[in-house]
Amino acid sequence: MKSYTLLAAAAGLSILPSALAHSLLVGVIINGKNYHGYDPRPGAVNPADRVGWLTTAEDQGYVSALNYSTPDIVCHRGGKSPVAHAPVRAGDKVHVQWNGWPAGHQGPVISYVAPCKSTKGDGCTSADKNTLSWTKIENGEPGLFNPLTSPPPGDWASNHLANNNNSWLVGIPTGLKPGPYVLRHEIIALHFAAELGGAQNYPLCINLWVEAPAPGVPVKPFNLAAGIPATKMYKSTDPGILIDIYKTQTTSYVIPGPTVAPNANPVPVTAQTISASTADGVPVVVASGTKTVPFAQPTAVVRRYPRTF
Repeated sequence: MKSYTLLAAAAGLSILPSALAHSLLVGVIINGKNYHGYDPRPGAVNPADRVGWLTTAEDQGYVSALNYSTPDIVCHRGGKSPVAHAPVRAGDKVHVQWNGWPAGHQGPVISYVAPCKSTKGDGCTSADKNTLSWTKIENGEPGLFNPLTSPPPGDWASNHLANNNNSWLVGIPTGLKPGPYVLRHEIIALHFAAELGGAQNYPLCINLWVEAPAPGVPVKPFNLAAGIPATKMYKSTDPGILIDIYKTQTTSYVIPGPTVAPNANPVPVTAQTISASTADGVPVVVASGTKTVPFAQPTAVVRRYPRTF
């Protein structure tokens, strides 16, 4: 049985073959604690303390390259913020766990962060997704690996994600100021990208509450001023979006979107590892703009651990 099938079974998810046609966010691990994602499939039961954004993509599908100017590209189709936020320190790593990734869906792996500004003082919960300003913190570089020795369609960041138990480590910049943020983690599948509108984007969002870095961690200044709306990140005619990865030997690749911000904290592909979790983390709720309280847990909590992703 494939590792992602074991993971799905452990998480109580359906393991029908059709369910693996695309993918969803199982959850994230931060400092050994697991925080829940969102399962959009019909009949799925999602915990109230999830930190993954709701989506209406019941097929676990994608956002078309023809819809880059619509709100769907922000945090997937019908994206809506949850109440909870996963606590993380600046400089920590967030382990993002997908429930699988199809072998034929090659492409880059990209991550962004956006600070949340809510008039209600509840962090990202009621923030307007259309006004979020995104700063790129990693490109999964170089996106396409070993271009001179890998035959078409090539060796892509998505291949490394799949081979790493369908997971990816995202580094949080050490200079990110404390407060509420959305982490936008995305794979762009290019198997149909030779045709206009054929690229398939899978953007998944997670609420974070960023705290000061651990003592002794060197802090590098990090500027969010160059952030842009998600609807302005890509164009359907970008060279990294409209591309035939099968026709010829691809010798280079231009990763779509803005450049990675200076002093970001990306995790190199060579340093990507699986993560282990022994307990559910306790997410927080932003109570008054700058203060948080633990999410109120139900009386009875079913533990499914230890788990290894």
